[in-house]
Amino acid sequence: MVTTKTRPALLTPAQRQQFTEFPEPTDSLLSRYYTLSDDDLALIQERRRDSNRLGFAVQLTVLRHLGRGLDVNESPPMAVISFLAEQLGIDPAEYPAYASRDTTRREHFLEIVQHLGYQTLSLALNRELRAWLVPVAVVTPQPFALMSALLDELRRRKILVPRIGVLERMVVMARTQAEIAIHKVLGGITAGHEDALDDLLNVPEDQAMAPYTRLKQWPSHAKPSNILKLVERLNFVRQFPVADPRLASLPQSRLSGLAAEGKRLSASSLSEYAPAKRRAVIFARLVDLSQTLTDEILDMHDRLMLTYLRESERASAQEYQESGLALVERLQTFEQVCAALVKARSEHLDPYQVIENVLPWGKLVESVNDHSTAQQLRQLDPLHHLLKSFQKVRTYSLKLFEAFQFRGTPSAEPLLQAVQALKTMYQDGKRTLPDSVPLRFVRQRWAAFVMDDRKINRQYYELCVLDELRLALRSGDIWVEGSRKYRDLEEYLLPKAVWREKLAELPLRLPETFDEYWKDRKVLLDEKLEEVSTGLFKGQLVDVSAPRGKVKITPLKKMVPPAVEPFTRQLAACVKRIKITELVQQVDAWTGCSDCFTDLRNDNKVEKRHHLLTALLAEGLNLGLTKMAEAVTDPEITTRRLMYLSDWYIREDTFKAALAEVVNFQSQQPLAQYWGDGTKSSSDGQRFAVGGHGRKFGHLNAKYGREPGVLFYTHVSDQYAPFHTKAITANVRDALHVLDGLLYHQSDLQIQEHYTDTAGFTDQVFGMCHLLGFRFAPRIRDLTETRLYTPEPPSAYPVLASMVNRKLNLELIRENWDELRRLTVSVRQGTVTASLLMSKLAAYPRQNSLAQALGELGRIERTLFTLEWLSSPALRRRVYQGLNKGEALHSLSKAVAIHRQGEIRDRSHEAQNLRANGIQLLVAMISAWNTVALQNAIEDMKKEGQDVPEELLPYLSPLGWEHIALTGDYSWRTNSESESESAVLAG
Repeated sequence: MVTTKTRPALLTPAQRQQFTEFPEPTDSLLSRYYTLSDDDLALIQERRRDSNRLGFAVQLTVLRHLGRGLDVNESPPMAVISFLAEQLGIDPAEYPAYASRDTTRREHFLEIVQHLGYQTLSLALNRELRAWLVPVAVVTPQPFALMSALLDELRRRKILVPRIGVLERMVVMARTQAEIAIHKVLGGITAGHEDALDDLLNVPEDQAMAPYTRLKQWPSHAKPSNILKLVERLNFVRQFPVADPRLASLPQSRLSGLAAEGKRLSASSLSEYAPAKRRAVIFARLVDLSQTLTDEILDMHDRLMLTYLRESERASAQEYQESGLALVERLQTFEQVCAALVKARSEHLDPYQVIENVLPWGKLVESVNDHSTAQQLRQLDPLHHLLKSFQKVRTYSLKLFEAFQFRGTPSAEPLLQAVQALKTMYQDGKRTLPDSVPLRFVRQRWAAFVMDDRKINRQYYELCVLDELRLALRSGDIWVEGSRKYRDLEEYLLPKAVWREKLAELPLRLPETFDEYWKDRKVLLDEKLEEVSTGLFKGQLVDVSAPRGKVKITPLKKMVPPAVEPFTRQLAACVKRIKITELVQQVDAWTGCSDCFTDLRNDNKVEKRHHLLTALLAEGLNLGLTKMAEAVTDPEITTRRLMYLSDWYIREDTFKAALAEVVNFQSQQPLAQYWGDGTKSSSDGQRFAVGGHGRKFGHLNAKYGREPGVLFYTHVSDQYAPFHTKAITANVRDALHVLDGLLYHQSDLQIQEHYTDTAGFTDQVFGMCHLLGFRFAPRIRDLTETRLYTPEPPSAYPVLASMVNRKLNLELIRENWDELRRLTVSVRQGTVTASLLMSKLAAYPRQNSLAQALGELGRIERTLFTLEWLSSPALRRRVYQGLNKGEALHSLSKAVAIHRQGEIRDRSHEAQNLRANGIQLLVAMISAWNTVALQNAIEDMKKEGQDVPEELLPYLSPLGWEHIALTGDYSWRTNSESESESAVLAG
């Protein structure tokens, strides 16, 4: 039965549960904490009755494990009692007799406390522990992490763990003191700039807004004049010590939190803060702005160069349409002349006569003397037309070079020298290049234009440098000081002296050496190669054949029993129609997910919960705050009120926490267990068109047509729950974002196997998934083009010869094994997001040895997967079923986001990301509500004596929406009405 939860003071309901309830008694946990020593047995045997001995053992081990005693009417899991009873040779059924004697339990507990040396939490110890917790709170303000650290320290010091409310107050006070300490550090860095920081909030007489407000606004459309405006803003921000080395001593999460607060606050609101906090918030915002503007300028340069290259390609295509036919005719004529010469020589004929039979001599001479052909051919090259964009690039290139300090790898040194040469030329006001400029970075594509008649063409040289610069920034060969996105790859990884210590703290099973890894994989690879080779040769692989040497798999047949459809209709008829507002209120009552949306400034919960739910619906329904305020029936819910809630309560981290609550709730429902055990998932990108002001923030992708759009990339569990989502640009590959959802979701799901479509995999993703402990299983569309990589040459596998590409480079992996492990620990630890690192490693056109080694490791894992794909129809069916659940989720997402014609009109990537999270939170709520509703319908059918075939339950889906009123006026029930309705439905 589902019950309505009360609001927590600091932690979410799931987090409180983790700290107050017994953890799941696994074999390792029982062995570690509940194995009795000889001293324990001697102490226990002093009790007279079996029930006392067993109860005493329970209290002894529980105190050692949890650091606290058992509450009144609290019993440990039966697995704990049975494990202890087995060691004592006592019947577990004796424990209830002991548990009922409260006096005996208290006396035993006091004896155990004295025996183990525990003490109660006194006022002095409370102050001492808070002082210990403050440095931890400086590093991370997250309540869950602080509570975990505090509990560990209490147990280490043998202090009895008090009530959860006491612990929460200790955490709150430590966080407050940590915040004061952060303000003091930032105050030391900004010493001497106090007046300048305060002046940012004042409106000058000749301007309409304060400088602080103006800094929040900048143009995002890619054009040269906007780059100049961004550089101007960056230079203004750099008047403050935003690059002070002392900032490195502060946790990035702390600076980001202050910056996020400053981003939402108006100048007038900030002016009401105490001076220390006000200046800390302003300065943190300036530090964040310096990094954001740096990345925005470099991104805009990248987009501009791509735009100019595309324009030149279109001009080249137009040139071909206009003059290509004539060129083809001339080439055909010269081909005939060449053929005539070949004929004349082979048949000993007069070559001139043979040529004149094909083309009059005068026309041939005229054609040879006409040099326009070479020029026309040159005009067909897109780079020829790029010169039209030179003046546009030239307007900002000097400011670009002056704004940043570029650094790079040794291989990028020629390009860095070229950048410096151009910078010097610009600054000196010269129009000619120095006598000797580096050319080693110039690729073949550019060479004919850069070297024009053996002289360097200055304009093409500058264009080449700027284009190569953007590519080098993408790949990581060149980086920029003060950037968040374009940093040195080394800065993303844990220091070499630290990563091994962190490895011991993480649940990663990484072999110490490559040889340890390869020992097991080599045996498995040999077995799979032999199995598939033999199976193909003898025709024993199910639905797999190899006609004319090309492997072919017969498409899977639909395996849904005919009885599923009428059974589904019967259940659907039992599910009542419901308004979306009622559904949201009921799910919130079950999960307490709205408690996750806390005030950014003080972590307080919102007072009127239905006001917050209205703002969440505005995001989830793609309606927008203004339209939602007009559609809601409560007069207190105004646009201004919704904007306030959106600014201070709704952000990515609160969305993730709320989504986790809903996903955890659904995964605990009995019906969800028929759909999966929560260890499998799939991910895919869903494209939404962008409209209105959002069009300039969309991206083009030929796969989706000529209109700009944005992708919402979502991970869905095998229980139909979307547990992670993010907005990504439509012109990048999905594979870069696969790992983010597996690593950074906050739900209790323990994903072990993950599915994607063809666009979701690369060799590097295969390698990274294996290192992180995930089984990666993408659907392979073009199997005939998929290549295997083997330890032996292709000739060693004649049956698979058409699929074997080349021999594996095992030595490359062996040489980089420690760096691969360091990379894995860095990603798992969170020093860098997986998507950012994968984009760096996958960047074209250059790759370093670490990227190559990761790709080579991925080829081993991809080969093993491909071989199993061929030999296991169960794997193929599992993958297709997982991806089908994702497709069903996309259908519901489209139905939910129907407002605004289904277009995303948000004006920034951050807003688009919130939209994606809002839609998927609402989808998750619908899925959870439907799960409960279907369970109730099944129970009602059973009570009425109707047959409910259990074998049909795995084919049900909680993603239907026909019974949900998504549009119309939005009204909310009172708390008492909502709770009453929730209890009826849940019960």
